[in-house]
Amino acid sequence: MILIADSGSTKCSWVLTDEENQKVLECNTIGFNPYFITHKNILNHLKSSELDDFKKNIKKVFFYGAGCSNLEMNNLIKKPLSQFFSNANVQIMHDLEAACLAMYNYKPNVTCILGTGSNSCFFDGDKIIENAPSLGFMLGDEASGNYFGKKIINYYFNGLFDEGLKLKFKKNYENDLMEIKKNIYDHRANVYLSKFFPFVSNNKSHQIIKNLILDTLDDFFELHVNCFKKYNPEEINFIGSVSFFLKEEIELICKKHELKLGNVVKNPIERLLKYHISDKS
Repeated sequence: MILIADSGSTKCSWVLTDEENQKVLECNTIGFNPYFITHKNILNHLKSSELDDFKKNIKKVFFYGAGCSNLEMNNLIKKPLSQFFSNANVQIMHDLEAACLAMYNYKPNVTCILGTGSNSCFFDGDKIIENAPSLGFMLGDEASGNYFGKKIINYYFNGLFDEGLKLKFKKNYENDLMEIKKNIYDHRANVYLSKFFPFVSNNKSHQIIKNLILDTLDDFFELHVNCFKKYNPEEINFIGSVSFFLKEEIELICKKHELKLGNVVKNPIERLLKYHISDKS
């Protein structure tokens, strides 16, 4: 059996196939980002998941994860996975690789992730030639869920919303500043901040929010997409929930920067499955 995982910071999608490459199981756990989770917590979440029923029969695990960008971080994920799936060969790779493999359409392209966090790279069809620096949620993550979350909280408490937006925010989101600070500093801050992103996608027709979206996406392109124009990419592909809900706005920014938008996919797991059940895996 082969197990494939695509993990952001918020959620990890798992798909399991049998010897005939037939799908046996699909399930979700919390995201296993090595910067925000411990060995013990990974094992606990795996034990309480549906994967526990199949762990002895799994022979290969392909795990693509946010934060898995070097050997030290990869090992923080590999050790508990190897312990849990004791009969499996476990491979740990970055979620940017998953995005590239899932989105490749036989054209050299820029692949972008806009989810809880954000990232981008130029992929030539064989390997990542160059990728933008991922500075994390405190210094970077432009146009990500947590980035928009910070902006929304900032706008609300600094009085930049009109009365209508204020009322919508107060009705649906935490508006006690002390409680927000407590959640940010006591929990996985990037995941918590991302919970405010639906306020953006649900109110994107409002001029204040529309301007925020377009300005933020424009900054992302200036920093993390235009740097790859030197490779003459044929298209720009996007993966992640933020890009999925802001597809129309991304199209507008692509036109502004004279770039062609390729595919926009919320979750790459099905495409990863097709890749791995081919003779490539």
